[in-house]
Amino acid sequence: MPSFSSENWSGVATASVLGILVVALAFAVVGYVEWSSDANLAQFMSRSTTAVAVASSTSILPLKGRTGCGQANKSLPSLALPLE
Repeated sequence: MPSFSSENWSGVATASVLGILVVALAFAVVGYVEWSSDANLAQFMSRSTTAVAVASSTSILPLKGRTGCGQANKSLPSLALPLE
């Protein structure tokens, strides 16, 4: 009986085609994840530069003077409880 019969070749062909399909699917998944990651990074960077521009144009706290809080100008206690 020969070692390379037609039954063995059909099994080899099926396994080869399935292997190629699995590798192609893996490349497609990796390509999609890389593409979506680049798209999300670009979207994040555009939003963050817009947020930085808006934040730098308006000040959140006044630069000098009172903050509006009555507790703001008091000195902070050095210890909350006396050590005795």
